[in-house]
Amino acid sequence: MLDLRPTPTVRVTITERGGMLLDLRGRGRWYALTFSGALWWRYLAEGATVDEAADQVAALFGADADRVRADMRDLAHQLRDRHMLHVPARRRWHR
Repeated sequence: MLDLRPTPTVRVTITERGGMLLDLRGRGRWYALTFSGALWWRYLAEGATVDEAADQVAALFGADADRVRADMRDLAHQLRDRHMLHVPARRRWHR
């Protein structure tokens, strides 16, 4: 899975019940996340890869890591299609 990061125009609110993503571009569309999805988003924002974040969520809940990885990859594809996640630009080496 590609290394994805939250798009800078997306704001997040995380509570004990889940999370809400707000896309500030255009009309400001909201996207609701489950609690596990909100934690996964937080791990992504902290620099984890999609699979690393899923593994952390799986460990926290004692869930099957393969199942959580598959679910979070699906979520990543949905959020990327909505331009809420992006592939970060690679830094170029300069002399």
